[in-house]
Amino acid sequence: MKQFGRACRSPTTTDLGNLVIQAHGRPGIPSLINQQQYTAPFTLPKPSANLRMQAVISTGPASLPKKPRQSRGYNSRRAFPENWRRLSRATIALIFYLCKTEETHSMKHFFLAAAVTGAVISLTAAPGHAGPADDTIRIASPWKIGALIPSASTALSRTGVVETLTMPTTDGEIVGLLAESWIPNDTLTEWRFKIRSGVLFHDGSPLTAETVAANLTKFQEQSSLRTAPVTNIAFEGDEVVVKLDRPYSILPAVLADWNTGIVSAANLTDETGDSVAGTGPFSVTDASDPTMLKLSANDDYWGKKATIGKVEYLFVPDAQARQAMAQAGEVEFAFSLPVTATKMLASADSVQVQIQAIPRVRALKLNGGLAPLDEVVVRQAISYAIDRKGIASSIVGNPDTAASQLFPASLPAWHDTSLEPFSHDPAKAAELLASAGFTKGDDGILIRDGDRFEIEMRTYDSRPELPVIGVAIQSMLKEVGIEVTMKQGDWTVISDGHTDGTLEAGIVSDSFVYVPDPIEALSENFYKSGGFWGSMNWNNDEFDALVETYQRTVDPEKLAQLRTDMVAMIHEEHPMVTVTWYDDVYAVSKNVSNFTFDVYERDFGLNRLTWAE
Repeated sequence: MKQFGRACRSPTTTDLGNLVIQAHGRPGIPSLINQQQYTAPFTLPKPSANLRMQAVISTGPASLPKKPRQSRGYNSRRAFPENWRRLSRATIALIFYLCKTEETHSMKHFFLAAAVTGAVISLTAAPGHAGPADDTIRIASPWKIGALIPSASTALSRTGVVETLTMPTTDGEIVGLLAESWIPNDTLTEWRFKIRSGVLFHDGSPLTAETVAANLTKFQEQSSLRTAPVTNIAFEGDEVVVKLDRPYSILPAVLADWNTGIVSAANLTDETGDSVAGTGPFSVTDASDPTMLKLSANDDYWGKKATIGKVEYLFVPDAQARQAMAQAGEVEFAFSLPVTATKMLASADSVQVQIQAIPRVRALKLNGGLAPLDEVVVRQAISYAIDRKGIASSIVGNPDTAASQLFPASLPAWHDTSLEPFSHDPAKAAELLASAGFTKGDDGILIRDGDRFEIEMRTYDSRPELPVIGVAIQSMLKEVGIEVTMKQGDWTVISDGHTDGTLEAGIVSDSFVYVPDPIEALSENFYKSGGFWGSMNWNNDEFDALVETYQRTVDPEKLAQLRTDMVAMIHEEHPMVTVTWYDDVYAVSKNVSNFTFDVYERDFGLNRLTWAE
């Protein structure tokens, strides 16, 4: 294996725009691992300044990692030595930037080699085994498999194991999937969904209205239905009847969310096993490994049958490992890659890298029930302290993703061009904080009534840029006198902290169109105290009334005004501080044809794929 140790030998600085990161903690590594706290100096000078990234990295000998086991796909914990496993994803991302050279771009089988904590990090290019030879599509994904229930993970929906009652077209129109048709009553308080006939679950049992009603009832509190005003779910003949306590016009869109997928009656027990029967074009053949789902084509599928026989869905939490697998030909798809993949894989013969704008945001989630984050003026100050352009340019890799408001222009009905764009103005932030009664202490940290302005900020690394963005925001807030410590884990550090009330702040990412009508994202994330990936303990009766009015309104002009009012309120009060919009970077093997990226993030469309000629 060719290494490029010269590029990473005792690296201390490298130009990267206007970003300065200095990593420290344990010798050679930031201690942003295993949910430990990490505090690092991080400054983002004004855009005109030269951008520099600094990292302290120690060197030393180490053994090379073993080759990945080919018979079961890739498992990062088995494939790499202990020193590799201990590294935080943020550290890997920093090293990857540091080791960017012309030499690396020209290598046909380049994987990272750098000295860190006395170990050489090496990703070896094992012989490719994916592709037409064994008729298997392999997918490297950052999204956990979790329990085999539709509401636990997007994996079952994305791979075509389970299906929902409705689905969005590429234009956002809601059409039937397992439901052939639906009709509401005059007051929009009752909806009847006619269930498609002749559909079989993978265990051979028939799809019935009774089974659908049982699914929606059992998983109601774990799915998007939990925010709907549902009073009863029942079945009558071949219809599912949903009753609500107020008019609710968006129920068909809500039932397109991946977490409302339908499974057979045998899977509705309280016991979770290693099998699940849906109705989709692929069925689960092996789920014994928690990092892998093995699937086979469903020959009895009611819709378009798959032409490719098998699928392996691999949970690979490390973004650099997913990129390495794509380059080595280990997988046909690798999703949520670092932006550097566009350059690192540019010369790869067998893979192409795509960038897709999607209706998703990266944001700073704040606990609005915690002083002083419960004050609008403080949240506004935090917004002014954040250099969105710097983050979008230096970390995300696309300055156009810097958010000017909550919704991107790709959702024109919700993007209000009349709003004043978010701006970076540390002086204004300091002025607002002073007006709230804060003064700076001797160490530069704000104090009010004897209390220092200190918050803990959590994040997760299944989306690899989030920890790095967190470090950037940590430094920006320190510049205006707010002390931030960081805690990193998997995505449950956010959801668990929201549930038990311990979360103070968090760097999160969420889609506006899991439910194809963005009003559901607003109600999920901001209505009545908020949700996991939105606001927290932000209670605004006026906003809640607007949401409820929208959900019972059908007049287009009234809906437009309601959208304007809701977006303006969030823009003004900052219950969640929007940082950037989103481009998804992914790699696709040139062996595969007919792939279309789903901006709704609910379906890979595996049954439409063919092997390239």
